[in-house]
Amino acid sequence: MTITAEPTRISCKEAGYSEDVVQRLEQHFAKLIESDKIQCASYLLSRNGQVFADGAAGQLHYKLPDSQFKQHAIRRIASITKLFTAVAIFQLIEQGKLFLRQPVADWIEEFKHPMFEQISIMHLLTHTSGLAADPFYYLEPYPVGWGQIRFAFEPEEEGEDGAAVPSEQLEKQKQTSWIRALLAGKPLSRPGEEWNYSSSGYTLLGEVIARASGMRYEHYVMEHIVAPLGMKRTFFEVPEELQHEVCIINDYEMKRLERSKLGAYDAPRAGGGLYSTLWDLFRFGQMLLNGGQLDGVRILSRKSVEKMSGNVLDKGIHAFSWGGKIKDKTYGLGPLLIPAGEWLSENTFGHEGAGRCILLLDQGRNAVILFFVPSNTDWCPESMIGTQNIIGAGWL
Repeated sequence: MTITAEPTRISCKEAGYSEDVVQRLEQHFAKLIESDKIQCASYLLSRNGQVFADGAAGQLHYKLPDSQFKQHAIRRIASITKLFTAVAIFQLIEQGKLFLRQPVADWIEEFKHPMFEQISIMHLLTHTSGLAADPFYYLEPYPVGWGQIRFAFEPEEEGEDGAAVPSEQLEKQKQTSWIRALLAGKPLSRPGEEWNYSSSGYTLLGEVIARASGMRYEHYVMEHIVAPLGMKRTFFEVPEELQHEVCIINDYEMKRLERSKLGAYDAPRAGGGLYSTLWDLFRFGQMLLNGGQLDGVRILSRKSVEKMSGNVLDKGIHAFSWGGKIKDKTYGLGPLLIPAGEWLSENTFGHEGAGRCILLLDQGRNAVILFFVPSNTDWCPESMIGTQNIIGAGWL
């Protein structure tokens, strides 16, 4: 596997950015690593498609003290994957195969029930479907996700009369058991009423993409987004020969990497299944800043990017948001939006990922802000919020 060609570079001065703040950022990362608040850190800052600052420090693998975390290291990007899912949805919309207000029931028959029939593709994109929020979203003490109850929805191979279930019926039930598990409970709210962060909704979008395109979700994203953008170190299944270059922070991530091969009955990994690198994500982000194209390759129309990156929620949408209790939530069709008054331009959009990482796209400055701060701690505000504040202080 080759490494994508290095992007064009400019100086901090040419980018209108303080060199002192870059030094402060690297010192900040060094202190967090030294105090064991994070295992390692890397970052990339660009303006007008040209990188003016990047770096990496710390330990690549939690069991290998001498392993070095470098700029080209591969890292699980978790929920940043949702941006790829949103792009795939808009590609299919542009092809006339989907539309935003289309009922999910048009594609997934399990939604043909009074509880779910009003949920649309748009509701899933914006986390307003009313479906179950991510475990621990409500700070519940014993969170349980649908994956932990899927076993209860696995099909019986014999019917009530003792006769064998037809193989075609059995196969279908095996493929959709995760959908039934996901829909096992009553919705939290009616569609469009509340914002509840739901990775499950994006898993369902992955299934819609698969059925509308005729390809497995993961294969669609690799063929129609990752490959055209030249993202040569981005994968759902990291090749065995590159697994030693993946940043790992604990046993769970190690086992996840070893079992990354797609199974026949796995749910789509549309809510958080990608691995990538700083440079690959820079290319993806710059494509969106360019209005859907990069290096002469068009991934989306400009109008689709504009639609994705603007607020589409009605005024007064509430969000509990891990204790945040937001009274007037704003959100794009896939991306999170930076509220007015924050440290970036008002029209900045992007996404965070657990474990931890962030990709932010500042449309006002045509800037990509990207960093990884892998950590095995529950939450480290200095690594996410503190880092963003330092970066925001650098614009001249």
